[in-house]
Amino acid sequence: MVCLDTTFLVDLGRKDPAAWKKLEELRDKRIPLTTTPINAAELFKGAYRSKEPDKEADKARQILRIARLLELNLDACERYGRLLSTLLSKGETVGDLDTLIASVALAHNQSLITKNNEHFTRIPGLVIDSY
Repeated sequence: MVCLDTTFLVDLGRKDPAAWKKLEELRDKRIPLTTTPINAAELFKGAYRSKEPDKEADKARQILRIARLLELNLDACERYGRLLSTLLSKGETVGDLDTLIASVALAHNQSLITKNNEHFTRIPGLVIDSY
């Protein structure tokens, strides 16, 4: 299974050829697709900040249908606290939401498909698949 980051979901909505090619590749391999509640929330934030919020929110709902929403469970919450503490002790920041996304993916043993390599490569143990 792979977890789809917000960058990937947004690129699907924008009909980015690289994102669609990656989606096709994943579907051909029958790899189950997931995302996190945080990614879904970020997608809706963008939709409701747009000039056409109803249309964009509908598009977000359509995009999110391709993936199962992972649970933000106790394991993910503990991983978040540990990861953020470790990063801060090194003087590094990734951002709370990206750290939470990574924590959920790790708690469910998922790799992450993203273009946001700069942030996510700082997360120990997270496997990143770019497109």
